[in-house]
Amino acid sequence: MFKKDDWEMLKFYSVSPVHAGSGMSTGAVDLPIQRERHTNWPHIQASGVKGALRAHFRDFLTEEEKYSDENINKVEDIIFGTEGYTTLTENDESLKNPCPAAISVSDAKMFAFPVRSDIAPFVWVTCPAVLERLDRDLKMMKREGIKGIDDCRNIKDNNALCLSGDIKGSVLLEDAVVDVVSAAAVIDYINDNFKELERLLLISDEMYDYCVSTCTEVQTQIKIDEKTGTADPGGLRYEELLPADSFLYSIVGFGQGGLDNHLQAENVRKRLKDVVKDFMQIGGDATLGRGMCRIEWIGGGE
Repeated sequence: MFKKDDWEMLKFYSVSPVHAGSGMSTGAVDLPIQRERHTNWPHIQASGVKGALRAHFRDFLTEEEKYSDENINKVEDIIFGTEGYTTLTENDESLKNPCPAAISVSDAKMFAFPVRSDIAPFVWVTCPAVLERLDRDLKMMKREGIKGIDDCRNIKDNNALCLSGDIKGSVLLEDAVVDVVSAAAVIDYINDNFKELERLLLISDEMYDYCVSTCTEVQTQIKIDEKTGTADPGGLRYEELLPADSFLYSIVGFGQGGLDNHLQAENVRKRLKDVVKDFMQIGGDATLGRGMCRIEWIGGGE
């Protein structure tokens, strides 16, 4: 069981489009992004988040730090768990002292989605269901939650509230129109932890679903003939991307893992945050510059 101070939030701000692929084609898009089953909202599965954290940690850990003085396992394995741990058998001698991960990582969930607008190049949108989910996640982390959320629950139809910036009147979001009825009460948690959101609208759950379902980026790519390795004449494939400037967050819990007081939660937290900071790549197409995210650790708070 994780304690109150063993949780932190990891914020992702996508500097470039992100492709966390679902591995299956739906309709005209050959390579869709991952989406939640029950909401159809974009997300990045926890396995992808943890894998990206591990890869970044491995790449940026110094040679002197790669091995612990007190344990023959790599520090990487101590924090993220021995690869293949769940499938190891008693007779498997390929790995010594296997151990489970000392961290717990959630899916990366959408918080604010960028949409083209007539009042600026784009505005960010979120909705009451997203704020309520964030509030529940904070309370799971044993934090106080979001103050002022009660003022945001009753947005319906094409109405909207301005959460940041000076946005008034009718606003065009792609080819839909919302009416900003008023500015919501100041939500300190957003102002303190998502300062980059200079133009944030709270729209209805239904309008938010429209935006994240139809306003993602779809790029056309040349299809490669698997037999020849060359371009397939007239063949194209369509790849869906989460747009640049999207905001997501993941919940990370810090524990002891399979070690007996060797690397306590606070040491795990410090070592991980010392290495994983500033920027990180997540998702596929890294050689095309996809998935570059600015990251920030948030300790929860009020």
